[in-house]
Amino acid sequence: MMHPSLEDLPNLWMEICRIISQVPEGMVTTYGEVAKALGDPIAAMFVALVTSEDIDTLKVPCHRVVRLDGRLGGRTCEKSLSNKARLLRSEGISVRSGRVTNMDGHLFVDFRSSSPLKTLRERQKTLRRRVRIPLVDKDFEKIAGADISYSSKQAFAAVIVLDTTTGKVTEKLQAVSRADFPYVPTYLAFRELPVLAPLADQLDEETILMYDGNGILHPERFGVASHAGVAFGIPTIGVAKRLLCGRIGDYSKKGEAEVMVNEEVIGHALGGAGQSPIYVSPGHAISVRQSLSTVRTFSKHRVPEPIRIAHLLANDARRSAINK
Repeated sequence: MMHPSLEDLPNLWMEICRIISQVPEGMVTTYGEVAKALGDPIAAMFVALVTSEDIDTLKVPCHRVVRLDGRLGGRTCEKSLSNKARLLRSEGISVRSGRVTNMDGHLFVDFRSSSPLKTLRERQKTLRRRVRIPLVDKDFEKIAGADISYSSKQAFAAVIVLDTTTGKVTEKLQAVSRADFPYVPTYLAFRELPVLAPLADQLDEETILMYDGNGILHPERFGVASHAGVAFGIPTIGVAKRLLCGRIGDYSKKGEAEVMVNEEVIGHALGGAGQSPIYVSPGHAISVRQSLSTVRTFSKHRVPEPIRIAHLLANDARRSAINK
């Protein structure tokens, strides 16, 4: 079953091509302007990736997309850059030393677009209101970990389930599908959760899902772990390797510290001697305190066991598929 918050996802590749196709001959635009037309400037790196692919320049004039300072740039080789300069010159645009010389006179920004990323951001804001962080702890029978490994556009999802009493693995769940939505920062849930959905549907409310990503310790208080909890209707904990927001307090002798936003504790940093910390926060339907205690209980290494084992299982599935 596909969840409403994960349905009707846009084809960003096609939308980028439609946007770029609007740049007329004799004009250029920038990666950032295409990203803005897509709905969010944060997608500029993804735009650069798309324009570096082997696309028919007669249909999609990717050579007309340059950097803000006029450099031809992008993820292209020297031969491609030379070809890009040749095409621009043939259209009457001056290029010297790998740079468009008169950006102001040639810049096109008047795009028509459905702004799909803006629509997805509004969807996130609506879902964020459904996140519930209780103050009271609850006993759970099972703890699960999830991870996804990628090979091109193929995604290998794995979920492992441990018994909270014995700590032993009781289930191993796997699924393979296409990852049609690309990686764009802060939109990770739309890439990963559709792949994970068939496995998450086999979990129940007595299971905590530990996810490799942020929960409410996120600039929007709605990281991928929070989205997973709301979409799948289960308690989730976010375990991230990068701090996106907040102020870290003093570390205790146990190697843990509170992470505060506006003086409110919404997560914790965990780090032993010589280790980079991980950042733990509730995603949905579990308290800040219980999120910390659960991760601490199921940690033997830097990465908690449920996520670590799921990561190994997903990677094994990817390697097996490649070696077939």
